[in-house]
Amino acid sequence: MTRNGRKVDSRTIEKYLEAFMESYIVYKAKRYNIKGKQYLKTLEKYYVVDIGLRYMLLGSRKMDAGHILENIVYLELLRRGYDVYVGKIDTFEVDFVAQNQKGNHYFQVALSVRDEKTHSY
Repeated sequence: MTRNGRKVDSRTIEKYLEAFMESYIVYKAKRYNIKGKQYLKTLEKYYVVDIGLRYMLLGSRKMDAGHILENIVYLELLRRGYDVYVGKIDTFEVDFVAQNQKGNHYFQVALSVRDEKTHSY
């Protein structure tokens, strides 16, 4: 990777992410294969604890309400005591698989369902 002409090692990025997680600045949601009922080791997603950090880094021009809503739902599921994963079925993604002692619950988050892609699966 390069940023402003500087090379950044992937291990350096991993260390930063680990530090952010240990500081409770971001949370990592691991992937869960719903069909195979197994946890996947790659392609995890990260959610920030304070949306204001996103605005500070990216500015309002990069605001994506759908991702912000997904972030809010993730944090609320954690607050309610669920273990939260990003689900995967074949090539499709289920936004969240929320697990607790009562079982698994599946959540798909969308800002709008007007787009044909949102509800055609």
